[in-house]
Amino acid sequence: MAYGLSFSPEFFLAEGEPYDRADLALNAAGQPVSVWSAIVKLQQDRESWQAMCEDCFPGVNPEHVQPESVLEMVEQTNTCGDLRTPVDVWIDSKGYHTLDIYED
Repeated sequence: MAYGLSFSPEFFLAEGEPYDRADLALNAAGQPVSVWSAIVKLQQDRESWQAMCEDCFPGVNPEHVQPESVLEMVEQTNTCGDLRTPVDVWIDSKGYHTLDIYED
């Protein structure tokens, strides 16, 4: 079952994100606590980023896909697969590519 993303703004962007924070918003275990931090962590995994870009941004060089574009797609998709932690936020409308968001 899928759910809409009815979370606080801090769920998407932790305090200071995306431009006034030098580090990612991670919990003590190093897991992302915001959608933005999850996107940046995904971008750091070249293989996963490339696969997501090929499916979600066809014809665009993965090096040219910016985290802002992925955040916009997440907001447009407006779907998660579960409301329990970690929340699996869908990037694409079919849920092939997701981001896991954890508690702080």
